[in-house]
Amino acid sequence: MSCADVSKHSARFGKRISGSYINRIENYADLRITTDRLKALADGLDVPIAELLARSVGLIQSDEDAAEVRLMARFRNLSPERKADILQLLELWH
Repeated sequence: MSCADVSKHSARFGKRISGSYINRIENYADLRITTDRLKALADGLDVPIAELLARSVGLIQSDEDAAEVRLMARFRNLSPERKADILQLLELWH
């Protein structure tokens, strides 16, 4: 995705992050990013914030690691009833 694509995509979820700011994030490792811009970046990339943070500190080394982080982020957003359903399914599969 280009910086412009990420910027456009972020606007669909709320606060937009500009393409030029995304470029600065890519090129300046010591840039201090605010939480609202971090959320907009995650929205623009269509990834959970947890995955973005895990990638930024090197905790994700593979696609499998990324899938696990996405699964946990989605699980956290479920209602208590849905969480119970998912846990029952996991027990059946295990």
